[in-house]
Formats: sequence, C-alpha cells, structure tokens
Amino acid sequence: LVRQAEEGVAAQPAEFRVLRRDGSLCWVRRQVALFADTAGRADRAVITLQDVTERKNADERLRLAATVFTDSQEGVLVTSPDHVIVAANPAASAIVGYAEDELVGRNIDILRADRPGAVPDRDIIETTATVGYWQGEIWNRRKNGEVFPLWLTVSAVRDERGKLVNYVATFIDITRVKQSEAQLEHLAHHDLLTGLPNRLMLQTQLGQAIGRSKRSGMRGAVLFLDLDRFKNVNDSYGHPMGDEVLRNVAKRYLLRLRVADTLARMGGDEFVVLIEDVPDVQKVAILAQALIEETAAPIVLSGGREVYVGTSIGISIFPDDADAADQVIRNADSAMYQAKTAGRGTFRFYTTEMTDAANARVEMEAKLRRAIEREELVLHYQPLISFLDSRVTGAEALVRWQNPSGELILPDRFIPLTEETGLIIPLGHWVLRNACAQMKKWLDEGATLDTISVNLSPVQFRRPDIADMIQSALEETGLPPRCLELEMTESTLMEFGADAEARLDALKTLGVRLAIDDFGTGYSSLAYLKRFPIDRLKIDQSFVRGVPDDRADVEIISAMVSMVQKLRMETIAEGVETQAQLEFLLQLGCHAAQGYLFGRPLPPDEWAARWKARVRVA
Repeated sequence: LVRQAEEGVAAQPAEFRVLRRDGSLCWVRRQVALFADTAGRADRAVITLQDVTERKNADERLRLAATVFTDSQEGVLVTSPDHVIVAANPAASAIVGYAEDELVGRNIDILRADRPGAVPDRDIIETTATVGYWQGEIWNRRKNGEVFPLWLTVSAVRDERGKLVNYVATFIDITRVKQSEAQLEHLAHHDLLTGLPNRLMLQTQLGQAIGRSKRSGMRGAVLFLDLDRFKNVNDSYGHPMGDEVLRNVAKRYLLRLRVADTLARMGGDEFVVLIEDVPDVQKVAILAQALIEETAAPIVLSGGREVYVGTSIGISIFPDDADAADQVIRNADSAMYQAKTAGRGTFRFYTTEMTDAANARVEMEAKLRRAIEREELVLHYQPLISFLDSRVTGAEALVRWQNPSGELILPDRFIPLTEETGLIIPLGHWVLRNACAQMKKWLDEGATLDTISVNLSPVQFRRPDIADMIQSALEETGLPPRCLELEMTESTLMEFGADAEARLDALKTLGVRLAIDDFGTGYSSLAYLKRFPIDRLKIDQSFVRGVPDDRADVEIISAMVSMVQKLRMETIAEGVETQAQLEFLLQLGCHAAQGYLFGRPLPPDEWAARWKARVRVA
C-alpha cells in the first residue's frame, strides 16, 4: 500500500472473505485512505472494513436465478399484471417457436389454442389470485399453428405491500407423454392382432348402448361370431397363417358393417358385432346371413394358398333379451352354440320365435334369388283404358313369382324383401327388359297400343346409372322410347327434393313418358310438382274406392283432377271396380282409368284379344 502511495497509485477497494472469531466466514469490503507527511511520503493509512455478506449472498442468488432462467429446460414466461410478456427464457422460445424478441411486448394470448373443454382463462386467474398459483394441463399453439399440450404452473408475484407486479408461467411440452398415454389407452382397449376393440372396450360400449336404447326406446343387437374349421387352419398351416386368416376376416366384416357399428374381437376366433338403433330385427338376420356368406368365400393367403372357413352366429336383442352388457353377450354366445349344433354356417337368435321368423325370411330371400336366376318370375299386364276414344291404350306390367309348386305369389309379399336386400336391381332390370320386349312384340303384331307402364322402385331411382339402364333396355329390345312410361311413387320423388328434377330431366331426355303413381298418398310439394317433367298422375285407388258415396274422397279427387288439368297433365284413376265410380270419373273429366271393372292383370298370351277390342266406358 505504501509503495502504491509513493508511486501515486490510489488504493482500490477489495472484497474478500475473513474468518470470524466464532469460526464463521463472512465477506468484507476493505477501503484504504492514505495520508502523507510534509515531505510527501505516506506515513499513515486509515483502513475501513464493511460486512457485505448479505449483498454477496444476494448477488449469488441473482446469478443462480439468472442461470436457472437461462439454462432451464422448462419454458418460463414472465408477464405484467395485464398479461403482456416481459421476459422469456430460451426454453420457452424453443417450445413455442417464437424468438424472445417476438414474444416480449406481446399479449400472452398469441399462444392461446381454443379447444372444446379448455380451462377458461378466468378460472386460472381467479385461482392464482386466491391461492397464489394455478397448475394444470392446457393446450397452446406454436408459431407454425401446431396445437400441443403442456403442463403449466402460473404463480403470482407481489411486492412487499402485496400488490401484484408479475405473473410467472413455467411449462413443459407433454406431447410425448400424451402420445404414450394414447398408445397405452389403445393397447388396453384394442386387440393387438387386428386392431379391433377388445372385450373390455366392447363391454363399455355395449353398456352405453343399452343405456341409450332404454332412453330412446330403440332396440339394439349383439352378434356373436365364431369361426368354423379355424382349428384346422392352425393345425395345418401354423399360427402365423391363422393370424393372417383372422386379420383377413376382420377386414371383410368391416366392409359389411356401417360406420356406426362396432366390430370387436373377443379372443381366439371369436368376434362380436354391436348394432344400435335396430328398427326391424329382420335386418339383423339379413346382416348375419351376409356375414356368413362373406366368411364362406375363399381366403387367399400370402403365397397364394387358399383356405376355407365358415362362421356360426348367435344373436341377442337388447333390451328385449337382457339389459346388462354381460348377460347380452352370454345370450348371444348361447345362441351361437345353438347355431353350431344346427350344423354350423348358420345363425340363431336367442329366442326361438325370432330364429324361426328370421329363417323364414332368409329362406324366402334364397328362393327369390334362385327365382331370378331360373326366371321363375312372370309378368302380367293390366289394361289402361282411355276415356277419350274408349279403347285400351296401354298396359301396366306387374311382376308375379310363380314358384316350382305352381303357386302365384303377388308382389306385396316379395318386393319389400328385394328392396332391402338389393335384389330389386336385377329384378327391376329383368322387368324393364321383358316388358319392353313384350310391347315391341305386340306392336310388331299390329297392336294399337300407345304405352307400356313399368314401375321404378326408390332403390332403382336412387342409382346414378338409371338413365343408362333404361336406354340400354330400349336399344336392346328396339322399343321406341315414346312407348315406355315409367311410374314412380310420389314419396320417391319427394325424398330427392330438388335433385329429383335433374334425374327426371335425364329420363325425359331419353324420350320416355313419366308418371307419378299413388298420387295423393305422400307429402307432395306443389312447388316441385309444377317443375317436374311429368306426363301423367295416377290417382291412388284408396281415394277412388270411396266415390261417389264418400264426400271427402269426392272433394279430394275433384281437386286433383282440376289441379292436374291446370298443370296440363293427364290423370288416370287406379282401382276402378264399379260403374258408379266410372261415371263419376267421366263427369270430372278424368283422362283414363284402370281396374278390375275393365279386367284383371293377365299373362301376355291372353292379351291377343284385349288390345283389339274397344271398351265401353259411356
């Protein structure tokens, strides 16, 4: 110190640790003041010592805090009381994708991700104000728009007077944790081999479905499927091939089911199908038969090897058979064993009555399929009578099923089944082609007929290729398009609404005539009706049956005829059976009629004299 003074260098303050008398260490700050004698030589010094332990400790805490803030792997954001970000650490920037200078000065709302069920901001603020902190899982949005989950802790920072000065938010990205949780959840509730729901998940979903069924009044069904001959596959080709069969079968089943249906694997070669909102249990039988046929088709394995298995199915209806998930499954399992006992490759309901009814339905479908293939179907023709010139101007083709025993089955017994099973498509094509061919034959023989009428079902009208199918039938038979009249029910057209107009226009472009059948029985819209390219409206026989005695029917038919005349269409009355009905229709100005008064539907070989004769109508 003396040398520094003599050299003119001022003594600098110094800080160092010293050992107290009690053995503790402390930090002191030393300052030295030098004084010189008359000769300018330093001859004395005044040394002051100051205990700076608290300040040094505070500095160390600040250094550590800065290190933690900077080096922490948790994101840290500091905001003002009004939620403006005032500081962000590197981890926060890395997690949310914003640089620090892009975050500071902006409201923390830029990270918000609005999701259903998200914790409201006000709940976080109120809890932090009351408790001092809030902790929980939320979802945020990165700079690139990606939404991600994080675990967040928000703490309130207050000054010595208790005034809020800052919020500190610390968080970690838990995306991988959530993914792991989802994978574990999936593994807990799904079959490893097929990826289908397992027994645990099925029981949960079935319990919920039963609850919904009780509230809605709708029934549901459980189908228990057990593969036939699967053990032979495992024994012959090994378990890897057996696993491949199970995966293949699962894919086939899924293709047959609706999106709303549930397919689960119970284990081994057992599967369960859960169906809700079943309006008709016969539809469940149809599905069961379809699944049986799907399973019976050969399965081509890797390497080109073909194997054959089958399935037996038990069906339980809830809540009729039971209203507890375990019991419904046991009932379906029990019914499945009945199907096995019955010879395999079939299905059984838990109750005998349902099984009998379903078997009758399936048997009818099988017979009907064979009938179409073997051409056991026949067409009968009912005359259409014109009031203008008192003659037969056409015929309506009506399909009949003549089974091998000679019984003639009327359409009301089998047409609904063909629409449910899709058989209406090949059946409708057969009717159209044969009716057109018969009409062409009559015309070639000199018949003075104008039209042949063929009914189109809603299923046919719904097909996008309906116009192509009709054009193909006309070209194949050579029948002029003007000689074909297509009949559609009022409800069919109303089902399509505005789209029906485009479909009718496409049919009209072919040159055919269009008629609305059963007019007055549906919920028609006159706004649509006036835009449809319709040639003729057929008044339903339910109204004709009451005239002229039923005043309401009289008024309804009178209004119909008047309206149709104003729309410049023709009217034809169905189901005319008495002379009184005929005279009433004539007085109204109805254009044509059909019914037993003029003749019942007849096979084509009995029609030779029909179209040659004039009919007395007045």
